[in-house]
Amino acid sequence: MIPCPICVLKAARMLSTRVGQSGRDCNNRPFVLKPVSQSIFEHLQEFRNEFENHTHLRIHIDQIEKENIVVYEYFKTDLLSLVENYPALPITMRKTILKEVGLALAEISMHAKNWIHLDVKPNNFHLEKLALGDLDCALKLKGERLLNDRTGNVMWRSPEGQRGKGVGKPSEVFSFALLCLYVITGVQIFDLNFEEVETEPEVVVYALKKHVNVEKAGGLVTSLWQAIRENEAYDDLAEWSEDVFPNLNDEANRLILRMTDLNPARRAPLSDTITERYWNVG
Repeated sequence: MIPCPICVLKAARMLSTRVGQSGRDCNNRPFVLKPVSQSIFEHLQEFRNEFENHTHLRIHIDQIEKENIVVYEYFKTDLLSLVENYPALPITMRKTILKEVGLALAEISMHAKNWIHLDVKPNNFHLEKLALGDLDCALKLKGERLLNDRTGNVMWRSPEGQRGKGVGKPSEVFSFALLCLYVITGVQIFDLNFEEVETEPEVVVYALKKHVNVEKAGGLVTSLWQAIRENEAYDDLAEWSEDVFPNLNDEANRLILRMTDLNPARRAPLSDTITERYWNVG
């Protein structure tokens, strides 16, 4: 059964995502219609079949198969806007929300079934139901095989994600660490003023990927970071303080460092980090 049939069928002809509402069959609850390609439609159906009862994931509530349209509950508030608009948000609330994000990604949910989200960022986490959304590009890994593709937002990707080589569960851990750093401190460390940047970040990343030998890429990134440190352009994360970055105490610092090792194999898995005593708020 399609919810709000009158509104849905009327909006189904639209070529872009649309918000609709009916006062008769939807109990005045707004919904979103999202037209997708046939392959994405089938992909989202596979995801829904595997995670239908998972409360931390924003899964479509219905679909129009002939139109390749999926129907979502309409959520208005995301984590990015919350942190931006409420700088006085208590650290206990920040930690509680972050733990919910981690649980959505961790071994007990997506990672346990060998799925990765591939686009972890604050505006993909909806606060009305504490649910992780934008699952169109989520991928089910085949065994231990890694993904060789640049997917997701350039500002929140892991180093290997920027190169599009060897992307897997540890890559998601790195992105989650960047998310934690932002939500805990309220500071977008890697936020660029795109009006002042002469070249789009994606263009730079593509050039690096094209000209860097994949086998030597990990060592190159390490050497580059070492050169930056020696030039005193930036301090190590371990040296950052609460004076500049609010709420970034030693315990938070240690946790983020465990998730941002340049070697993906040495990053702590989410199943470990999400059980750290740091998340205890009581």
